[in-house]
Amino acid sequence: MSFIKVCFWNLQNLFDTTLSDIALHFDYTPANGWDETVRDIKIDNIVKGISSTFPSGPDLIGMCEIENEYLAQEIATKLNRNLDRNDYSVAKYKDSPDIRGIDTGLIYSNSIFEYIDSKSYNMNLRYPTRDIFYIKLKVLSNNSNLHVFVNHWPSRRGKDDFTESDETEFARSFVAENCGKLIDDILKIPKEKSFRLPKCLIDCPEYEKDFKPYDQDAITDKLDKDEIRRRNDNLLKILDDVWNENIILMGDFNDEPYNKSLVKFLNAIPNPDQLRDWRTIFRLKRKDWYNTKSDREIYLEEKPYLYNCMWKLIPDGTHYFYKTNSLFLFDQFIVSRGLLNNLKNLQIDLDSVKIHKNGLSLGSNLLDEKFDDSVNRDNKKKLHTYQKYSPMAFKFSKTKIFDLYKNVKEKKELEIILEEALKLNLNENITKIIKDKLKGLTDRLYKIQKDKGYHANFAQDPNTGFSDHFPIKCIIKIN
Repeated sequence: MSFIKVCFWNLQNLFDTTLSDIALHFDYTPANGWDETVRDIKIDNIVKGISSTFPSGPDLIGMCEIENEYLAQEIATKLNRNLDRNDYSVAKYKDSPDIRGIDTGLIYSNSIFEYIDSKSYNMNLRYPTRDIFYIKLKVLSNNSNLHVFVNHWPSRRGKDDFTESDETEFARSFVAENCGKLIDDILKIPKEKSFRLPKCLIDCPEYEKDFKPYDQDAITDKLDKDEIRRRNDNLLKILDDVWNENIILMGDFNDEPYNKSLVKFLNAIPNPDQLRDWRTIFRLKRKDWYNTKSDREIYLEEKPYLYNCMWKLIPDGTHYFYKTNSLFLFDQFIVSRGLLNNLKNLQIDLDSVKIHKNGLSLGSNLLDEKFDDSVNRDNKKKLHTYQKYSPMAFKFSKTKIFDLYKNVKEKKELEIILEEALKLNLNENITKIIKDKLKGLTDRLYKIQKDKGYHANFAQDPNTGFSDHFPIKCIIKIN
């Protein structure tokens, strides 16, 4: 038996050094210290982290927070060199020449997979959010299809640090519902064919005698009932064959496995027994006293359940949040019934699903002398013990220097000038210029004060670290 080794990692703001609106927004620019040297150090560190997930490296690598395809190619090239391999390829977008913004991507082994297709699905709220990246691969050794969805769902934080997670819940639920629709399109026959299914597919001894002669499902006495049963059995096999396709979703979902977006809207659950075949689904619906729907209507409305592989890892997590001193299990693997139960020659090994932390935590990368048992806000070289096992985020040496005293003084002077300008009822354009400059100074001061906070200053050497998330990994058996 052979295996597919899989990992997913949120790479934490892996920007290129070319200027873009999003890079400027996050200060990832050469002028601010994010130059080619620092970028390459981060890529090298990421490559070491990915290489450490399995002895010979993974065969399928999902990524998010990566700016463009060039960076993905750099990672693939360095992985080939680091692991003495030559089979890593980057999955291409079908409808775009490169990966846009801080986006998702996939690296795969071309000695294990044949690339079939890929597409980026837009998720548009009133403002655009990150796309869902879909890739169809074929396993060369047994011709099995593997459908991969790489996700990075909307942030809990919203537009600022004061947004509560329930205020952004609607955005993740929206993406979950759309992601579920993409899953439906793979696991169910097209709707135009669904509408032509007979009303009764199982256990139809009387074949509903009240059918009208013109009903498309009318069964005359002359029709062989055994032939109808054979026809329905064949239809069930077709429905189950599609229902059993191999699908794996991986990503940073920005929600826990038990949150509404995943459980209610995506239908990703912890109970494998609910991932049923169609005959069982129809029979259970028949037992429901209140059900008046035909098998055809049941088929049209039924949403496929998925299995979330991460429940057994709770309360462990992949992303540390200092405000609550806890780890969140945002990074997850979710699979279809086929991949869970080996129905199409591929099966996920649930025991292999793990959070990979070896060498990637602060504790394993910082000297003991940098830890302290008490919070010391004055000494930024000391780190509180509770942060010791959090992911080692990449910290780069910033060259931009703010003169805090000068900015505060200038802000006070501008406030006085604005007050006088308003009293004198000066030209509206003049007051707007003062207001805009005042707002810019206010925002800058807020950012400086935020960056000077204790929790934003880990005791790390500059240009070190990996990501603020731990990677996750698993194994898929090829049967």
